[in-house]
Amino acid sequence: MAIYSHSRLSSFEQCRLKYRFSYVDRIAREEQSIEAFMGSRFHEAMEKLYMELPFRIADSSDLKRFFEERWEKSFGPHVFIIRKERSPEDYKRIGLRAIEEYCRRYHPYDDAKTLGVERRIVVNLGGGGDHRVQCYIDRLAMRPDGVLEIHDYKTSGTLPEQKRLDSDRQLGLYEIAARSAWPDTGDVELVWHFVAFDREMRSRRTRAELDELVKSTSALIDEIESCTDFPPTESSLCPYCSFQDICPLFSHLFSSEEMPGKKGIEDDGAALVDRFTELEAKKRELRARLQAISDEEEALKAAAVSISEREGATRLFGHDHKLTLRKDLVLHYPKSGEPGRNAFERAMRESGLWERCADINYMTLHGIARRERWLDSVPEGINEFVEVEPRKKITLSKRKDVEEDEGGDDA
Repeated sequence: MAIYSHSRLSSFEQCRLKYRFSYVDRIAREEQSIEAFMGSRFHEAMEKLYMELPFRIADSSDLKRFFEERWEKSFGPHVFIIRKERSPEDYKRIGLRAIEEYCRRYHPYDDAKTLGVERRIVVNLGGGGDHRVQCYIDRLAMRPDGVLEIHDYKTSGTLPEQKRLDSDRQLGLYEIAARSAWPDTGDVELVWHFVAFDREMRSRRTRAELDELVKSTSALIDEIESCTDFPPTESSLCPYCSFQDICPLFSHLFSSEEMPGKKGIEDDGAALVDRFTELEAKKRELRARLQAISDEEEALKAAAVSISEREGATRLFGHDHKLTLRKDLVLHYPKSGEPGRNAFERAMRESGLWERCADINYMTLHGIARRERWLDSVPEGINEFVEVEPRKKITLSKRKDVEEDEGGDDA
C-alpha cells in the first residue's frame, strides 16, 4: 500500500483528477508557482539557521544572503506567476522581509532546544489496514518545561482563524507521528509561524481529538484506495495547478495550433466560444427588452382595471382589438414539502374535496374555487390552509366587428 502524506490527502480532496495525475499516473511536472518557490527558499533558510545553531548563531544578513543565493540558483522558466501585476522581485522582497522579522523576533533562538529539522517520520495509523502516513516536520523542539513543540512555517498571504488551526489535520498528524516515534512524549504544542504577517499561532490536541483524527484519516485513505473515478474539480486553486494543459477543463486554452485541412467555426474552438459569447450577449439584451415590455404590459393591465372599475365596463375597445376583463382569483396553499402540507391533505379528504381533485392540482382546485365562489367563502375545514386573493384576468382578442367590416371591404 502507498505511503500517504497530508499534501497527498489534500490533493485528493481538492481535485481527484490532479491526484490521479500526480500519484496514480505519476506525471512529473517541474512547474512551480512563485508562492511555492518562495516558500521553499524560506524553508531552506530556516533549515540552515537551526542546523547550524549548535555551532554558530546566524544573523539576519547571513540568512538573507543565503536566501538570495538560493533564489538566484533555483529560479527559472519553470516558476510561474499568476498575479501578473507582481514581479519575482516583489515575492523575493516578501521572503527577505520575513527572514528579517523572524530573526528579530526569535534571536538568539534559545526559547527551546531544537531536536530535529525537516524530520521525516512514518506512522502507521492502523485502523484495520496498513494506513501509513509520512510527516516532514519543519522543526521539533523541546522547551525547558518539557513540552514538545512541533513548528511549521507558512509563507502564505492569508492568516487563518484560530478555530481552523485547532482542527488542522497536518500538524495533528505530525503530533500523532511524534508520539508514535517517542511513546514517552508528554505535552505537545503545535506552533505555526505565519511569517508574512510576523505572527505565531499555537494549538493543542486532546487524546480524543487525536483518536478522531486517526479514524477520519484512515477512512479517507480507504476512500482513496477504493476510488475508480477521478473527475476534475474546479476551484480557486486551479490557476496554480501544473496540469492545466492536460485537464479537460483547461486543455483547450493551451491548444493554439489550427487544425489543418479544415475550415469553419465548428472546427475552431476559440471562434466557437467567441460566437457563443456574442449570442449570449444578444439573449441578455433581448431578455432585458422582454422584461421592459412585460413591465409596461403589467402597468397597462393595472390601468385597464382602473378604467374598468371607474366606468363599470368589463370590456375595453381599441381600434382593432379589445380587452375583456373578468373576475378571477389566485390560490395560496401549502405545496408539497412545505409546512402544513400533511394537515392540508387531511382537511381536503375530510371535506370531500380530495376525491374531486384526484390529487391536489392547482388547475383542478382553481376550477372548483371559481365555480363555488371561494372568493366569498373558502369551505370550512380547509380555510386555515387556503388563502384566496382576487385578481382581474385580462384577455386580448380581435374585434369581430372590425373583422366583418374588413371582410366587407375585401368583398
